[in-house]
Amino acid sequence: MHTNPMRATVVAGFTIFALALTGCAGGQSADGDSDGAVTLTFANADPAETWTPVIEAFQKEHPNITVKQLNIPYAQYTSTINQRLGGGGGGIDVMVVDAGGGLLDWTNRGFLADLSALKEDALAASVSESMVTAREVDGTLRAIEPWTTSQFLYYNADLLAAAGVEPPSTDPSDPWTYEELTEAARTVQDSGVAEYPFLFDQWDSYYQLQMLGRSAGGGDGIDDEGVVDFSNDGWQRALTWYHSLFEEGLSPRGITNDKNGALFQTGKAAFMISGPWGVAVNEDGDIAWGMAPAPYFDGGERATATDSWGVAIAEKSENQDAAEAFLRYITIDATGNAQSAEVAGIAPTTKDAYAQYAERVSSTAGESSAPFGDIMEYQLQDNAVHRPVVVGYSVFEPGANQMFSDIRNGSDPAERAAQADKEITEQIARLK
Repeated sequence: MHTNPMRATVVAGFTIFALALTGCAGGQSADGDSDGAVTLTFANADPAETWTPVIEAFQKEHPNITVKQLNIPYAQYTSTINQRLGGGGGGIDVMVVDAGGGLLDWTNRGFLADLSALKEDALAASVSESMVTAREVDGTLRAIEPWTTSQFLYYNADLLAAAGVEPPSTDPSDPWTYEELTEAARTVQDSGVAEYPFLFDQWDSYYQLQMLGRSAGGGDGIDDEGVVDFSNDGWQRALTWYHSLFEEGLSPRGITNDKNGALFQTGKAAFMISGPWGVAVNEDGDIAWGMAPAPYFDGGERATATDSWGVAIAEKSENQDAAEAFLRYITIDATGNAQSAEVAGIAPTTKDAYAQYAERVSSTAGESSAPFGDIMEYQLQDNAVHRPVVVGYSVFEPGANQMFSDIRNGSDPAERAAQADKEITEQIARLK
């Protein structure tokens, strides 16, 4: 959930995720004081309570390792890490790393340790291979993801029945197309049974909307060489569709991200594309709801937004063994991984922890949530879309978000995409 991994605070951007670490045995003396005691500093962008339970559990298993949190507000997180690690180390041992350019930038600056020794175990433990390989830079593993996300098409069963719309299939291999979703939303609109036919949980968010361009054949909007291209045919198809939602009144202008879940759970919307947190949000309401796999464009590839924070070890940490133990505990060890994900309220990445999580969430709301586990696992393994690891991502993402916002509010997709290509390219050039 930034959530910015996917929900950068529970609903407005993705609930800020965070990540962490794993375990060596407790009496190591190589990294610690003369009595073998080691203190790790763990930098993250979450409230302390997010990590406290899993840290306490880790410390019980490793009594000679103490983990001290450095909780940095999300808005200041990147600049603070840059300042502290750029100044010679800053006393940080383990830290969360955002998807995309943060990973590449901090690797290039020499901030992130090589985690190749953990790759085989991470691959064996993870629900999908791409969860691990997406955290590589030039083939070298630099972070490991403890939590993950996916996207679902949620629907209000009563509103669809009143409008005469057949619900989408729950079969993860048989999703609706965006064209089918559009027609269903139009039928709902014509029937007058819903104030809002269709919502995205996160408007104008690259995390949420990257999958549109990928599905339409437009790529990520930026390639490995840093060439920005929202003007290609695929992205124009996606952006024109997004623009039409608001032009036709199928989706609302002027509604902020923090309102979307409440609108759906109170019966004011017929459809919403949202993440795993949508199950709990919907169940808090008094509506009959269901869920289906995320849509794709007719004739295009199936693509589903994913990702969360990754956790990395600082290259200059003087406590490498203890840091590796902590990282392993929260990302590869199923028990530790399950503990961290439970507190965060998001999906864990290890197979065993995910299986327990999926079973629990799938049984949350009876028939409504029953398809959850199968859909999410299929999407993670078959069509997960990870944010690009490219130079300039720090300016690319906000530039893309502003473009989406302008198109949502009436800007011509072709003209606005050409403007974004030019402006973001110039901003990236200034970074080099």
